[in-house]
Amino acid sequence: MDKSSLHVRRITISAVFLSISLVLKTAFSFQIPLFGQNGMSIGISGIFSIMPSILFGPVYGAVTSGLSDLLGYLLKPTGPYIPLMTLIAAAGGFIRGSLWLALRNRDSKNMRITVAVLSVLLLVFGICNVVFLSADGIDKSFYDTVQMEDVNTEDMHLVSKMLITRTRDMKDPSGNLATYLFFATSGLIGSAAFGILLLAVDLFISKKFLNDVHKGQIMQLLIAMIGSGLIVTTLNTVLLRETVYASWKVLPFTVIWIPRVIEEILGNTIKTYFVAMLLGVFNRQYRLKELNSGWKPST
Repeated sequence: MDKSSLHVRRITISAVFLSISLVLKTAFSFQIPLFGQNGMSIGISGIFSIMPSILFGPVYGAVTSGLSDLLGYLLKPTGPYIPLMTLIAAAGGFIRGSLWLALRNRDSKNMRITVAVLSVLLLVFGICNVVFLSADGIDKSFYDTVQMEDVNTEDMHLVSKMLITRTRDMKDPSGNLATYLFFATSGLIGSAAFGILLLAVDLFISKKFLNDVHKGQIMQLLIAMIGSGLIVTTLNTVLLRETVYASWKVLPFTVIWIPRVIEEILGNTIKTYFVAMLLGVFNRQYRLKELNSGWKPST
């Protein structure tokens, strides 16, 4: 198949996936309020707008994701249109396709071992930080109970010393300490839990695809989808908080970010199951399989 014909067929199939995505976004998606604003969108349209980035690479993913955001807004507006969100959506499609290209041929067993080891280490560090900070009496109200000049870090554990040294001279020491405490404790433990969730989902979905050639790529697919989703959600949260959602600015960033991250992780975990199923169906058809950017003809 010559290159021009290949691109035409890829564009055509991407357009079909985009059309299905737009229909589902218009008819079967809804908003969940978050602190007085439309904070989270729930739907299944993303399953189809994701496919071009997985099948054909980052450029197709960027174009499809960007058009899905733009046309989806035109068909079903929800609040003011923000061009930067369309660019972020396109970037998300590009990142997803790039991650998949980078990871799809990696050894699945080694990736599982790496995720497991990192999860255990993060869990240990998180629990140790909780114990050490508690022993030193460091919590979010620490600066409200002591005089700044009386703070002595000499006898504190390393993590406590680092946080106090970092925040004591800031404009808002209490607020910044609370943020650092979150990432040093709940953030590490939550990341460990996320790694364990990845392994559990990988095991579950792989069992459903025991006869599929992509059964060993579930972990890679999860990382590509959830990784890009977390980047997009974080950027969108910052953008919405700083531009149109004034009620969010009075709240700490993490209070808004955490529910959106949880929704993103759970949503992409479910989508991974269906994307893996569609990928398996796609690659069982020879004429479609040869369009896949990861397919190589046998010699």
